[in-house]
Amino acid sequence: MSYSWKWFRAGRMHQASLKCGADIAALAELDRKQWIALSMPTTGVRFDLRMLELMDTDHDGRIRTPEVLAAIDFLKAKNVDFDSLFTAGEAEEKALADVTAKQADLAALAPSDADKKALADWEAQGKTPEVAVAGDATADANAALAAVEPVVDAFFLPPEDMPLVTEEADKVLPLKDHLNPKHLEAILAFAEKCVKPVLGEKDSLTRMEWKKVKGAFAPYRAWVAAKPVMNAGKKGELDDEERVLRYRLHLVEFLENYVNMRRLYDLKELAVFQTGTLRIDAKEMNLCFHVESEAAHSALVEKSNCCVIYLKLSRPSEGATRQICAVVTAGAVAQLYVGRNGVFYDRDGKDWDAVVTKVVEAQVSLAEAFWAPWRKLGEGIAAAVKKFLGDKQAAAQKNVEAGTQNAQAGGAAMASSVAAIGIGVGPRFRSRFPSSRSSSSCRSRA
Repeated sequence: MSYSWKWFRAGRMHQASLKCGADIAALAELDRKQWIALSMPTTGVRFDLRMLELMDTDHDGRIRTPEVLAAIDFLKAKNVDFDSLFTAGEAEEKALADVTAKQADLAALAPSDADKKALADWEAQGKTPEVAVAGDATADANAALAAVEPVVDAFFLPPEDMPLVTEEADKVLPLKDHLNPKHLEAILAFAEKCVKPVLGEKDSLTRMEWKKVKGAFAPYRAWVAAKPVMNAGKKGELDDEERVLRYRLHLVEFLENYVNMRRLYDLKELAVFQTGTLRIDAKEMNLCFHVESEAAHSALVEKSNCCVIYLKLSRPSEGATRQICAVVTAGAVAQLYVGRNGVFYDRDGKDWDAVVTKVVEAQVSLAEAFWAPWRKLGEGIAAAVKKFLGDKQAAAQKNVEAGTQNAQAGGAAMASSVAAIGIGVGPRFRSRFPSSRSSSSCRSRA
């Protein structure tokens, strides 16, 4: 590399320092392996969403490295002083407000004759069978497809270690039965609005059929993206002004969450991915992140050796729901189980009801790691004793109800149950309270 980079260490890795305009101008020379992120979503983050929309040039909902470099090249083409990115403030905010007002005025202008013709041609194309795959309901059907696309993609995603040739049958997605209630309504709507117009009535969907359904809606999605812009020339000029101002105001913050993650490791600042604070089980967790698909996300997390809990958030007063995950980095995880309730405070100060929907367990301390096998053993013994006791009690109850004269047998069964409890609990009790202590001291300790 011709540029002399400066580095700092965080998260057990060396990260490129971005302290001046020259650092940003030279990012194209930075080895891609040194970029902490290579892609990020445009939703579920705490950032200027309009700027993310401008950076997402292919409108796929994600910002990748080439789009970041394109934003830098855009500023170079506009002869922007890169050092000014570190000092932008009130003047740029005021200029941006003026541009936004001009854009609103432009939107109220009547379109030209050429614009009207282009719009009419575009609308006519939208009525063709190739685009209107579900007729007048195509827009609604596309929304139903988008609602299930992440979870169905995750369902059909092959495992990384899957061989080229396998004897296992390919996955088939049921469209009516055996579905997770959380996704049932969306899958039923997808089957009715998307699958039926393309494939007819279906009770299940194969991998190739899923691809066929998605492909059938591709022309409609391309048509929507190609909608002509009214007063395109003037709008383009204003959009360029807006782009320059937003980049000057926010590009440094973006890069400090993308090229490096300085803000994630800075206790005084929050990363754009951090959505708020979770309070649960006498713990306060700040590493909370938005999740689009719990299934797809948790499949990756299970390989990370991190303890992560997934939660559904709701605000009954607004009828709003969200899905997040929180990383547990200290304390014990035994009391973080599915169904446990907590409270989540977002970065706007709103409080949400939170309930745990999934736990990806991992030890978060040496003490936790040491006691984990014993906790598992204790849980196994307790489950076995509970089952044994239940079987014996059920047998005794059956004898009583049948009016048999097996009272002694029933008493023996109960005695056996009590003995079983002693066998399971006794060693654990003695391990906590060794025999070298007197009985009185044990009772006091207990």
